[in-house]
Amino acid sequence: MVDVGDAIKCPECQTLGRVVWVSLDKKTMGVRCRMSHRETSRTASRYGATLVPSTKTRKNVVFITAVS
Repeated sequence: MVDVGDAIKCPECQTLGRVVWVSLDKKTMGVRCRMSHRETSRTASRYGATLVPSTKTRKNVVFITAVS
């Protein structure tokens, strides 16, 4: 059973994060990590499918994951 405030490993970098949200059916949760993570990749133009990795980082990112 997972509750809000529990310490859980971040799914991206494996450091300790905190559970900030649990769904009503208890199957998904939001884990906030205090480390820096890169933003998601986006396409360079609307005419091509080339992905451009972002160089920006953000702290306190929340990852939505399945409860294990």
